[in-house]
Amino acid sequence: MEGYIRLGLGIVVLVMIIIILYRFNSGKSNWRQSSLEIMKKRYEKGEITKEEYEKARKKQGK
Repeated sequence: MEGYIRLGLGIVVLVMIIIILYRFNSGKSNWRQSSLEIMKKRYEKGEITKEEYEKARKKQGK
């Protein structure tokens, strides 16, 4: 009986660790933005001019 309890707790802990790691890794993708994406958002907000955005785009080679 004690073995089943330990096995059950072990599975619960393992599932919790997997969920935490999945959420941690999926959240990181939002932090990784290219400089061009950042410049595009700043241009859309009106923080930079079209010339500055085009200059950054040319610098990236896109």
